[in-house]
Amino acid sequence: MSRIEERIQINCSVEKAFAFTTDAFRWNRWQSSMTEAEQTSQGPVGVGTTFRGTNRMMGRTMQWTARATEYELAQKFGKHISSGPVFIEQHNTYTPTTGGMEFTLSYDVTVNGFMKILTPMMVSSMRKDLRKSLINLKQILESEPGT
Repeated sequence: MSRIEERIQINCSVEKAFAFTTDAFRWNRWQSSMTEAEQTSQGPVGVGTTFRGTNRMMGRTMQWTARATEYELAQKFGKHISSGPVFIEQHNTYTPTTGGMEFTLSYDVTVNGFMKILTPMMVSSMRKDLRKSLINLKQILESEPGT
């Protein structure tokens, strides 16, 4: 298993960041490799909510499904993501700070089968994408009043 973790300071409320980052229809606005995402279960987001989407990474399109595994309003959100032999445990944490909040996003990545030899390249690509995505998120949340 490989762990990727990045954090960023954002000048907005924890509630605003939480609402934006847990809305599947907004994920492709800030996550640079994500081309589409949607919530597939009915009702509000919470533990057990399901999602599906598509990412473009290392020149390949990857379909994925996910299930929310953590949901504590304005504190943490997590999901288990599956895409063929790639499994990702995603954890978002939201920490209030003076003048805003700190958003931390981490991935625990497990790759099985023949794809395992590509793990170092995948992790490097995911880390770069995550950094870019957090900058995108910061720009969106700090520039749009109601987001």
